[in-house]
Amino acid sequence: MSSSKAISVEPSATERTALSALQDLSNRDLWSSAVVANAGRRKATAHLVAHLAEIDRRELVFDEGYSSMFDFCVRGLGMSEGTAYRSIAGARAARSFPVVLTLLASGDLHLSGLSLLAPRLTQENHTALLEEAAGKTSAGIRVVLARWFPKPDVPDQVKPLRTGGKGPAPGVEPLSEGRFEVHFSAGECLKAKLEHAQNLMSHVSRELEVVVERALDALIRELSNKRWGATDKPRRSRGTKPGEPGRAARREVYERDGAQCCFVSESGVRCTATAYLQYDHIEATGVGGGDGASNGRVFCASHNLNAAKKTFGREYVEEKIRLRQRRRSDPEDAADAEAREKQDKLLLALTSQGFKKAEATKATEKLAAEARSLSLEELLRRALALLVPR
Repeated sequence: MSSSKAISVEPSATERTALSALQDLSNRDLWSSAVVANAGRRKATAHLVAHLAEIDRRELVFDEGYSSMFDFCVRGLGMSEGTAYRSIAGARAARSFPVVLTLLASGDLHLSGLSLLAPRLTQENHTALLEEAAGKTSAGIRVVLARWFPKPDVPDQVKPLRTGGKGPAPGVEPLSEGRFEVHFSAGECLKAKLEHAQNLMSHVSRELEVVVERALDALIRELSNKRWGATDKPRRSRGTKPGEPGRAARREVYERDGAQCCFVSESGVRCTATAYLQYDHIEATGVGGGDGASNGRVFCASHNLNAAKKTFGREYVEEKIRLRQRRRSDPEDAADAEAREKQDKLLLALTSQGFKKAEATKATEKLAAEARSLSLEELLRRALALLVPR
């Protein structure tokens, strides 16, 4: 067992004298003295890095009983692990590019920034790269490096943390129950928003986990309410367009189906999709289905599309998809496309009620001019009035 080194916690007479001397300085002189001391620190840092570079070149650490430069800096010179790493990186950069010692001494480059730049410096780029990095913080230098040496975005992923502090790895036990690592690439705008949110939440917590969870709670409430009518304080529906379920119906169906696609196969296997969920009518409104919750269900996009193909036919659905794509690419033709879609639905509704296709088509064509302004329900009433004599 190693023993702790005995140190004195009482300041020496020299230290007391130095502190007393500073207390006697005026504000301006104290400020100036600090600036001079900092300049001395920079020069001392550059001087020490030069020594480390030469010690490393001669491999003196082995002769002195250290296993590596890192061991020498930590055990021999009493540096922290981080300072040791940065000092060695700076020393090895100085061996190839001595100009970095001048930049360290002048304060145009700090040791942290040099350690970031060191792995990227070459004979071809070091002059331009050092000039662009001069005077910048570590964060600024990282931006410079990202511009010079861009990397692809990391994939979105959620991983359990492995024990032992050696980093995340999938397929191993989590660090603790319910704890995961979440990381993704972000732009400057999102970074600024996160920092702003941290500042607004600083009276509670600045931890990203707390900030992000609060933000997601608000987003989930907003989207659940908007898409499914989910709310703690439901209000009476103000009515909807024919063929569209009301908020109460959407809310009831969403809660009943557990926010999951409710499609079940003949063998009893239920779809587990919880993304791209859509409200689907069990019996299509075009063939007489109602808008109430009893005629609604939650389907994922794939099962909704599959059900539509079985009800209306593959060709009909694929044509509707092409029509929707054309509508998006040509907004000026959107009204005409919507009118044609109403006519198709009207024709389908009439034939499903027993009218012959020829007479249903004739009635639909007579109402073509009104299809742009009337709802499908109103068109159906007009068509029935034409087809069924009073």
